[in-house]
Amino acid sequence: MGRTRVSLDGEWQFLMDPKDEYAGALPEVSRFESRIRVPGSWEEQGFGEAPRLKQIDTWTKVREYVGPAWYRTEIVVEEHLGDGVERLVLAGVRWTSDVWVNGVYASRETSLSTEHVHDLTGLLVQGRNELLVRIDNRMRLPLEESHIHTRHTATHWGGITGGAVWESLPPTRIQKVRITADLAERAFRCRVEVAGEASRLAACSLTARFRAPNGEAFEVTSDCWGKETLLACPVGEKPYLWSDAAPHLYEAEFMIACDGAELDRVQRRTGFREIKALGQQLALNEQPVFLRGYVDCCIFPLTGYPVWDKAHYERQFRIARSYGFNHVRLHSWNAPRPFWEAADEAGMLVQTELPHWSAVYQPRGTAPHPDVDAFLQEELIRIYDRLNEHPSFVLFSMGNELIEDNGHERLNELVRLARERDPSRLVTDNTGFGQLPEQDREGDFYIHSFNWHKPLKTEEIAMPATNRDFSAVARLTEKPVLGHEHAQFSMYVRPQEKVKYSGVLQPTWLETTEQTLRAKGMEDRVGEFIEASGIHQVRSLKEALERVRRTPGAAGFQLLDIRDFPGQGHATTGILDVFWDSKGIAEPDGFLGFNGATALLMACESRTLFGGETLEARLSVSHYGDASELAGRVCWKLSAQDGDLLEEGVFPVSGIERGSVDEIGRVSVRVPESGARKLVLEAWLQETENGNDPTEIRNEWSFWTFERLKPDTGFPSVWSSASFIKQAIYGAQLEANAKFDPFTYPAERGVRLAIVERLTTNVLQYLVNGGRVWLLAGESEIYDFVLTKYLPVFWNYLMFSEQAGGTMGTIIHGHPAIGDFPHDGKSDWHWYELFNGSPAISLDTAPGIDPIIEPIDNFNRAKRLAYAFEANVGEGQLLVTSLAFRDVDDLKKPAAAYLFRQLLNYARSGDFQPKGTLTLGQVLSLFKLRGIHSFL
Repeated sequence: MGRTRVSLDGEWQFLMDPKDEYAGALPEVSRFESRIRVPGSWEEQGFGEAPRLKQIDTWTKVREYVGPAWYRTEIVVEEHLGDGVERLVLAGVRWTSDVWVNGVYASRETSLSTEHVHDLTGLLVQGRNELLVRIDNRMRLPLEESHIHTRHTATHWGGITGGAVWESLPPTRIQKVRITADLAERAFRCRVEVAGEASRLAACSLTARFRAPNGEAFEVTSDCWGKETLLACPVGEKPYLWSDAAPHLYEAEFMIACDGAELDRVQRRTGFREIKALGQQLALNEQPVFLRGYVDCCIFPLTGYPVWDKAHYERQFRIARSYGFNHVRLHSWNAPRPFWEAADEAGMLVQTELPHWSAVYQPRGTAPHPDVDAFLQEELIRIYDRLNEHPSFVLFSMGNELIEDNGHERLNELVRLARERDPSRLVTDNTGFGQLPEQDREGDFYIHSFNWHKPLKTEEIAMPATNRDFSAVARLTEKPVLGHEHAQFSMYVRPQEKVKYSGVLQPTWLETTEQTLRAKGMEDRVGEFIEASGIHQVRSLKEALERVRRTPGAAGFQLLDIRDFPGQGHATTGILDVFWDSKGIAEPDGFLGFNGATALLMACESRTLFGGETLEARLSVSHYGDASELAGRVCWKLSAQDGDLLEEGVFPVSGIERGSVDEIGRVSVRVPESGARKLVLEAWLQETENGNDPTEIRNEWSFWTFERLKPDTGFPSVWSSASFIKQAIYGAQLEANAKFDPFTYPAERGVRLAIVERLTTNVLQYLVNGGRVWLLAGESEIYDFVLTKYLPVFWNYLMFSEQAGGTMGTIIHGHPAIGDFPHDGKSDWHWYELFNGSPAISLDTAPGIDPIIEPIDNFNRAKRLAYAFEANVGEGQLLVTSLAFRDVDDLKKPAAAYLFRQLLNYARSGDFQPKGTLTLGQVLSLFKLRGIHSFL
């Protein structure tokens, strides 16, 4: 008799037990008044109570129940079971399951990572049998932050969400199979554990059969060696290799037979692949591979638990691959079986982890919580045993951010244990924390932040100078390094997504944001903010990813995230929403240009140039594609935004080996002397020199040129107390604040514009009586401001409220004050030096004033901000900027010098006619008033 599987999915009797009434005695049948379906969660089927509080930093369940609950059903045994093994397999359970058969206790299981398998052997009788299952979803160990069940991700779900199966196994059976691909010998090596009477096993044989993708079968048979037998099955001279580019799979069968009769058979599906660390590179099947990854944080917005639907995972991998990603990290959780089946088919390279994010291994030398430590070791063994067949399982970590600088010896022991269980996977002590050099920390590879691992800084992860990389971290070890939770750039919230929440979760974090926007009258601006912040996010992300590709020694990155993250303040860091739908800010074709297996890169010192200077850029290629050597040509052209071609060229490409980042040529073009314009450098790789093949690999980068402004002595009508103005405005009247006479200077000295760094009474007198004032407002002069950085909010404001910045890009409004300064209305790299470190002025107390240059505040705070605005004050006109026009050095930069002149021309022109008005009191509520003699 072989194996049988009987599905127990369907309706069960159900009883919630919030007071633990049945901890000492089983509930009577009459108490089971409810019905529930398996598979499914309690909350999905109406069980639980509405929460008392709505969460402002994550989603909130419609209902929830935390505690024990009982399931009851009957199973019928038609005939005598014999001497085999009976098992109940429960899938999708957290945290504890206990089972009774006919009132007799069977067993307890506690895994958060694999199915719960209960041994029912000897407890079932012929005829009807009562099966009782107690599920308890309370937190049994201090592992609250593990993403399998934190309130920010998969929630405190309860139920049997993956189904229930009754299995009958024969007395002589295959107990466990471990498969390893041996590339050198072109064979699958199999370790097969069997169970049964020793005398019976001695007469048995084992057969392993592998069927290749083309249908060809390979088979090997051996006598049983006892409880464990080693088999080596050659699979031909040219095995079908499994890789991210070509995920070929073999169907495997293992049979045990005696006297010609088959006693047991198990099936597996696996891949022929090998993953190694070779120096600082990862090698898949002896070929370098670069991990272009994202973090999966166990986010299921409809169910609140990991689904057991293969189609769900097939869709997400199809989308991820379309954007160029070949790797996913499971953040402190292990995914259900359908995930792994889909990952195998899609060629995803997966890192799974223990369900662990805590400080039990801190500091070094401390004795960890014994129950937690024992549970984690058991989980490691269960995960390795369960996932052995899946070629997509390539990396393993003990959990998220577990250690202080120097690690922990117990984690080193767990690393060694993992290697012993299965050396065909690479393992590390934790994801994200610790310092490099690694000292005695065990690991085949390391995952460290390119965002903030010293000496790097979060606010400098992407910059306009594209000749930077992350070597400062990668060079600290001789092993592969992956970028931990890379980038984390946020964009504006999208209220339109809330209609998608049709399940057990509601986006309550959105309610407070919508209330704020309504109160400030900003609801109709959300579409603008989404568009501008989304463009800014992608532009920043492009450079952050290319910077990793330029880094010698970087083995890949793990982007946080390809999707938004619902919790920890709600992090809108994804190019997709939590439902895996596009936000419309980045589509696959464009994203592949910098996130494909092979990508063209550009290195330059600056994106902005003076007219007549020479644009110098180095083009290189990061090659991890199919070809062992890249050959062909790279074509390039430099064009103005209006389409005018400045120059073009071709670089031959040959001998670029897979796994290398090689320079292929230098672009050197003298840019036009006059005007200001955006230039676009495009490059594309043709893998044949005749150019007949379609172009598949393309990238582009923006530059800006600004005419050198000649000294102009025609500004005697300008008066200023700012000393650096003499370098910018020849002929202007420069003197201390105290000397400015608002009554006589306009008539006697012809002053038509006063440029000041602070407000004084005499300047205000001049302003309200019809004068024009340009206030260069620094942070010391502004009452309510946000000190900004160019890059978007890191993660989100609620979790990192004290971070530098706090804004999400900028809208540059069409306004004559900007003149012909080139822009597309959104943040781009030529604004970097003007915005980065500048204070944004809050206009919350000036509702009638519209910004000219408008930073977008984070949606939690939603201040109305400005880098530049104008207003009528009394009979005069006021122009205010807080951009980086603060010293002589600022005005030596091409973009700053040109924009300064545009603003100056505007402030002196007849176009300077503000629409909004501020009272003197409103001005004084925005800016500090200084005494006339305070700044002589």
